[in-house]
Amino acid sequence: MSSTMTEARAARKELLRRRRQLAAGPAFGTVEQSGATPDSSNVEIAGLGVAERRMWRIHRLDPESVSHNITLLLECRGVTAEHLVAGVEAAVSGAEVLGSVIFDDDDNTGTPRRLPREASGRWYIPGRCWGLGTSGIDVGSGTTIDTCAEVGAELARTPFDLASEIPVRAWVDGSTLVLSVHHLAVDDTSWPLLLGAILAGQWPGPAPDTPRGSSTPSHRPPASGSVATTAAVGASPERLERAVSHARGTWAQEGIRFPLSGQLPDTTPEDSWLAPIDEAPGAQLRRDLDPADLEAFAAFASTVGGTANAALVALCAVSAATLTGASDLVILVPADNRRPGQSPEKVGYCGNIVPIRFTFDPASTTRQAMRDAVSAIYAAMEFTDVDFGPILTALRNSGGRFPVVEIMASVRPAPMRHITPPPGVDVDYRSISTGIAPYPLTLAIELAGPVRAHLEVDYQHGTGDLVAERAAGIVADLLHRIPTDADEPLSSLIDALSHPTIDSEASREQEN
Repeated sequence: MSSTMTEARAARKELLRRRRQLAAGPAFGTVEQSGATPDSSNVEIAGLGVAERRMWRIHRLDPESVSHNITLLLECRGVTAEHLVAGVEAAVSGAEVLGSVIFDDDDNTGTPRRLPREASGRWYIPGRCWGLGTSGIDVGSGTTIDTCAEVGAELARTPFDLASEIPVRAWVDGSTLVLSVHHLAVDDTSWPLLLGAILAGQWPGPAPDTPRGSSTPSHRPPASGSVATTAAVGASPERLERAVSHARGTWAQEGIRFPLSGQLPDTTPEDSWLAPIDEAPGAQLRRDLDPADLEAFAAFASTVGGTANAALVALCAVSAATLTGASDLVILVPADNRRPGQSPEKVGYCGNIVPIRFTFDPASTTRQAMRDAVSAIYAAMEFTDVDFGPILTALRNSGGRFPVVEIMASVRPAPMRHITPPPGVDVDYRSISTGIAPYPLTLAIELAGPVRAHLEVDYQHGTGDLVAERAAGIVADLLHRIPTDADEPLSSLIDALSHPTIDSEASREQEN
């Protein structure tokens, strides 16, 4: 095993110890406001959704983590700083999820609640530089920070205290906006409402139900990195039992190896639950995907029984198998569980986590491999209405372990997709990395249009440095080759990529 892998394992064990101590400590107390505990009898409070409560528990385990900070830099043309500031202020005051803090209700149940909190920004340079939630951050007076990207990096890497500050920070410099939001308050389906309001300079009022599209049979929901399904809100015992049975028959079985290292888990089942995420230092690279390849791949998707988004998730799975040489691996896929009636301004994060086990036969055709992958996706997505937490609880209570995963795959809409800027306004955007990668490798395909997309590869330093560039190349290669070489053996397609194995590349680096 390489020295970088050994260091990663040591870091994981240290995180295990730290989280065990946190979990054993006193319950997270109620938040203090102006030196006093808030009186919930005279303020309007609101409970959190299932996914938000899961995110809140994760936050409480490690309040210093920044892995759930989502930060965008938007370069706008045709707007003034005052217009952007008015839009940010309107969004914070209009969206309940943005204008509140969270505390555990003092009713002996620890129920997390939202408490409205007023927040205002300040002008550092009148008419030009303005910040919200930046008082403790070295943004200077608009002259000590060279670029807005540097401000964005500092915001991205500063933990949120969700019990005392609202979950959004912003920096405006002329017509450039940096927006940093905790994942508990935003997801793929609420970004358009938030960004659209900011660009419009005003809050639009209550948001309509999220469009769901055409209905699909429950055994075959639409699949993607953000999957539109019913929300995980109290699934029936029968549904939970079926979901746990599916898990035990697929991704929760014994003997599954980590795909990147090829190793079996080296923690006990009990310890595995305390460190589902490594949260190691990392970085991100981005590659635009060829529009012609995207169009051909979308047409190919129907030949293997999937939607274009489902086929793109399958592409990520085949790419992971090609990259690692693993023919049997588990990949995590996020799913969007917003349901009609859950307005994004009131409910921020509505996600669920879906582990999917992919098994590939190199002797089969590429078409069959893709068909098998799509089938595995739909079989797993049948249970997105069952929250990940209860499934894990049932497995843990029976002596199981956390899913053996190192790779996440996501197919999601770009934050600006479905947004029509006001007349005369044009926007370019990019995401800013937190400097932390929650998983050794994440393949995220971000869709800006039917044939416009880019790939983001988030990776942890160490092993991830060795494979990230290769991963990006493999995804692009397979996107191009699969539709035309679908009837060739999968092994031939993999061999044609002529990429070195991870072990051989790591060995060469050690020799040097």
